[in-house]
Amino acid sequence: MAYNFDLLESIFKKIERGIRLTKEDAINLFKVQGIDLYRVLELADYKRQQQVGDVVSYVVNYNLNITNICVNECKFCAFSCSEESKEAYLLTFAEVEKRLQVALEHDITEICFVSGLHPNFDFEFYASLIENIRKIDKSLHLHGVTPEELKHALANEGLSYQKGYQQLKEIGLNSIPGTAAEILDDEIREKICPSKIKTEEWIAAITAAHNVGLKSTATIMYGHLEGIEERVEHLSLIRDIQDQTGGFTEFIPLSFMPYNTELYRRGWLQGGATGREDLLMIAVSRLFLDNIDNIQASWVKYGPKLAQFMLQAGANDLGGTLFNEKITKKAGGKNGEYLSVEQLQSLIRGLNREAKQRGTIY
Repeated sequence: MAYNFDLLESIFKKIERGIRLTKEDAINLFKVQGIDLYRVLELADYKRQQQVGDVVSYVVNYNLNITNICVNECKFCAFSCSEESKEAYLLTFAEVEKRLQVALEHDITEICFVSGLHPNFDFEFYASLIENIRKIDKSLHLHGVTPEELKHALANEGLSYQKGYQQLKEIGLNSIPGTAAEILDDEIREKICPSKIKTEEWIAAITAAHNVGLKSTATIMYGHLEGIEERVEHLSLIRDIQDQTGGFTEFIPLSFMPYNTELYRRGWLQGGATGREDLLMIAVSRLFLDNIDNIQASWVKYGPKLAQFMLQAGANDLGGTLFNEKITKKAGGKNGEYLSVEQLQSLIRGLNREAKQRGTIY
């Protein structure tokens, strides 16, 4: 057994007393096996009930992927392609409007736009996109422009992250996705996404967004080349940022979908995270991230049934309806592109919990 029973009991007592966990504590929790797993899940569920009660939330949103053309060649991504690829596409503003008009018939409250890094996407493009969506519907919450996208947009602008996000906010951006974080360890990033934003840059960008009043999500992508220590260091960085800015609205663990990716084709890994690891990621996130109220169980990554179970392991949110999720599907995800409000509510009520539609920033 990879952990000491007495040590584990001392960690459990810290949790029960509300004492902040150390990185070493989190590492030991990730190592639990057998019946001790259920104790961790039980304590995470208890902390969830203490922190946010028995309401389970969801958002009615639309996922807008404007292009799959990308200058990066991340080895974990099966969505992006070159301009020369037969699968390449780029939506015009007219096509974006047409898709959003259909989505608006479903009473969406949020547009989440995340795309490939098209070589022609500059700061003016993102500003124009926001302006055009605002013309379609002034009330929609616009959730987009990740740190990676802003870095790409500012390449020739001479603007800081803070000035860039400030200008986008003034145009109409409401919040940003905390994606592109993947795993905040530069040695692993060099292997899985060598061209992508580095750890310190990501921290600088996300902090800049918070400083200008743009809330964000926080994420982790796990189940690839990282180990427990890297997962915990990532969680620690997120907790430190939240201590400083209070800008994270939720934490979203993203279980790596390997099967159509270069990492998998090269034989660098056999598969993604196990079910045990998925459950522990949700539970340890709840226990370690004591300054982030909302932990999301992404039904796209885990499937509706496991996501429902995670609502008893520390999670209190199921994410969004999405309508048009492409990135996970391209990587081999099997859980579809859309769940209706009725389906989300059924999952929640099946646990005798209260279902509540939320806004993007809760």
